[in-house]
Parts: sequence; C-alpha cells; structure tokens
Amino acid sequence: MRQLGPHSRPNVLAKLDGRRREARLMQSVRDELTQHVGGKPTAPQRALIERAAWLSLHCALMDAKLLEGEGPLSERDSREYLAWSNSLTRCLRSLGMGEAPAKPRESLADLLAGQAA
Repeated sequence: MRQLGPHSRPNVLAKLDGRRREARLMQSVRDELTQHVGGKPTAPQRALIERAAWLSLHCALMDAKLLEGEGPLSERDSREYLAWSNSLTRCLRSLGMGEAPAKPRESLADLLAGQAA
C-alpha cells in the first residue's frame, strides 16, 4: 500500500487494515472514546467517535509531516491543520470531555444476593 499522508484520499483510508500504524491509531481512539461514553455508544455517539478517529489520524499525519523536517507548513496545510484540530475539539466536546460516566450502582437485590453467596 502507498505511503499515507494527511491529504490521502478517503478511499485509501477506508482500505486500512489493522496491521498499519495508522489503523491501530484509529482503533485506539475508537476504543478509548467508546469506553469514555460508557461502552455502549448511541448512534450519534458512534458517528462522533468515527469522526474523531478520522480527525485524530489526519492531525497525527500532519504532525508527522512537520516533525520529519519537511520545512514549515504551507499556508494550505496550516489552514487544514487548524480546521481539523478545531473540528476534533468540537467532536470531543460533543462526546463530553469530562470523566467517563460512573458505573451504575448495584441494586439492593444484587447486593443481598452477593452477600448470600
């Protein structure tokens, strides 16, 4: 597969398999955000999680491009990076940037059943 970059086409990104570093990054973001929303995201939360994974990948690819020393970012790259970063922030804010929801407490019947066992 070709080298991935921040401007890779969506069809290239859709073909990522789990062995590539980029695919593992996206899966890691998905897993962490799914846990953050309690493990069972609703349909809108799943859409936001997928969008956040995609935006995280693009920001990471742009970070790598900058760190590889290809010189300063072009004006286009700077605008895109800022847009992706701001969009990622809004996605995360929509998902709730606070702590993960607390686990529900056990019912009285469950507590009594646990003591009896």
